[in-house]
Amino acid sequence: MTVLLPFVINAGLNFALGLLIAYFLGPAEFGRYAIGAAIIVVLNTALLDWIRLSTVRFYSQKSREEQPQIRATLDVLSAGMTIALTGLLVAAVVAGVDFGLPAMLVAASVLGGICAGLFDYHGAIARARFLDAAYARLVIVKNVLALVLMVGGAWWTRDPTIVMFGGVISVMAALLAVRRSLADAPLVWSAARRDLALDFARYALPLVGANAIYSLIPLLNRSLLADAYGFAEAGYFSLAADMGLRLFGTLAATLEIVMLREVLRLDEAKGRRAAQKRIAENLVIVTMVALPVAAGLFLVLPAFEKLLVPAAFHGRFAAYMLLLLPGFFALTIFVGGLYPVFLLGKRTGMVTLAACTGLAANLAIVFGAGAAGPERFALGQTVSFLIVLVITGWVALRTLPVLPKLRDIGLIIAAVAVMVAAVWPLSGRLPPLPELLLQGALGVAIYGGLMLAFDVARCRTLLRLWLALRKSRIRSG
Repeated sequence: MTVLLPFVINAGLNFALGLLIAYFLGPAEFGRYAIGAAIIVVLNTALLDWIRLSTVRFYSQKSREEQPQIRATLDVLSAGMTIALTGLLVAAVVAGVDFGLPAMLVAASVLGGICAGLFDYHGAIARARFLDAAYARLVIVKNVLALVLMVGGAWWTRDPTIVMFGGVISVMAALLAVRRSLADAPLVWSAARRDLALDFARYALPLVGANAIYSLIPLLNRSLLADAYGFAEAGYFSLAADMGLRLFGTLAATLEIVMLREVLRLDEAKGRRAAQKRIAENLVIVTMVALPVAAGLFLVLPAFEKLLVPAAFHGRFAAYMLLLLPGFFALTIFVGGLYPVFLLGKRTGMVTLAACTGLAANLAIVFGAGAAGPERFALGQTVSFLIVLVITGWVALRTLPVLPKLRDIGLIIAAVAVMVAAVWPLSGRLPPLPELLLQGALGVAIYGGLMLAFDVARCRTLLRLWLALRKSRIRSG
């Protein structure tokens, strides 16, 4: 499927991007860069992501043909938010507002947030219309240019502001590359409908509130950590947090995109119950992918750190990553598996409550566990993500007409345990590169073999069908 290609490339390039920027900036400057990157996420999530969510839920090829006012309203909202945020940024800079960070770094972060919102909106348009080639071009152009411009800026200047502007330019170029492919009609302000805009806001804003609180946790932790222990310590924490969020965030987004559009199609074609049954099946698939990835990263972490992490971050990177891993797993299950329940049923209030509870738990640990040192920031983030998973999981499972197959969930857990038992003894026995390759190959072989042997989530059956179809196409061709 073409839509998977950009995510394979996206995962690899994002991983390399974070490591290379950290290598050239060093811990202290990377700490400043990471705070700016967190500002981008919060700004995009709080002020622009509601347009993307409305696109996912209300825009489709069918609505494009029958209700063109939907796209017109979405375009006007996107353009209006862009103009308003840019105007506020210019006014704040001219007025000399003290941001607590360099003004140009804040400006680059705000522009980066705007560009991130536009990128996500156009990506949602491409996915809604099943324009997989255009979506692939959007993602690939953005990530390749970001790798060149952001890493090049870090190497040449050692300045996080230049790095941030490199990201802005890469998104603008990617949007220009798909402008014609994704266009419906020229932007006409009068074509937008106020009642539709209000419907979009009523649907998406409660969920956006939850996501904004969710994304505020990393920004708060990085800022508080920098105030308490300096930008270098914030850089150590941020590299581990960024690498985890890039890996597991990309994994969760991939699973969500591939499976959510099928859920929405089922809801439209066969009704809500059929879509909810598919969500229950998808939860097994998300667990089948996320759990071994988390366990695998835990197993290869010593070799990974020695081989790929910049030397200035050694020791601190692994210590933070170990504390953050359970939270990343929880994030993947929530976004990839549970999120569609609330998108489909428009029950967003509970998600907001879960996010608020998670934020409160994070702050309680950060301010109440001072004896734990800087590690309490990682622990607080992990506990907050786990609390969100527990609350949303409880609500979602009570909503679905059927539960995920307990047999498959049990087999996944058992297979991961077998994989860990087999791979764990290899840790520290070999030089980093052969150790990493051997651990990865052995883990994939053991876990993948067990999944196929027990036909978890019908993976063996589906593999046989795919091979049979491929063989028949070769013969007919």
